[in-house]
Amino acid sequence: MTSSSRTIKKVVVGRRPKAGAVDQDSRAAILRAARTIFARRGYEGASTREVAEAARVNNAMIYYHFKDKVGLYRAVLADSFAAFDRVWEHDIFSSSASARQKIHKYVEELVRFQHANEELRRILSLEFALCGRNMKWLSEKFFSSSYEKLARIINDGIRSGEMKKIDAALGLSALVGMVVHTFILRPIAEYVSGKKMDLAVKQFSSFVTGMFFDGLGAGGAKLPKRRRRGMAI
Repeated sequence: MTSSSRTIKKVVVGRRPKAGAVDQDSRAAILRAARTIFARRGYEGASTREVAEAARVNNAMIYYHFKDKVGLYRAVLADSFAAFDRVWEHDIFSSSASARQKIHKYVEELVRFQHANEELRRILSLEFALCGRNMKWLSEKFFSSSYEKLARIINDGIRSGEMKKIDAALGLSALVGMVVHTFILRPIAEYVSGKKMDLAVKQFSSFVTGMFFDGLGAGGAKLPKRRRRGMAI
């Protein structure tokens, strides 16, 4: 026997083999399937078995990639938010641009994100409605970072005199809510009005930014006296 033929490979018991292309493909397939299932049924209503069937893998493969259903659910959310968080890498946020310009850029990317992530919007709608177990995790992992960055932009705008003094928490809720809830209520609004809403990125982001900074007032123009009587201020 040669020394090479007597060579025995050392195997470390319990260590997962190095992930290859097949592993990554199966993980991506599971995340895509889970995103659809969670959007349809919510966290509580979804099962890992249903996800496995939709991804065309066996149920054990899910636990190969993810610790449990919570881990799978959070991976779906993390995968989506990681893509959106790259908005903060844009040069405008480290520049001397005005608060309005920076917020407009953020809103523009948020609108674009909403167009591309209908399933995520459904997942979050269910999560918020039920105040699910993942709310604290979501807040700490993703929302708090964006909140701090947006609050800093608003506070800079207040200090420079560009914006009037407002409660940042209230202002940011109104800003993000204008975008997110418009998309959520879009089917109802279109049914009631009988026409399609134009939520194209450029037009809608300009509308939201204008609402946030300027409101809907007509530049202080006075209403006719007969229309002002009896109106609550």
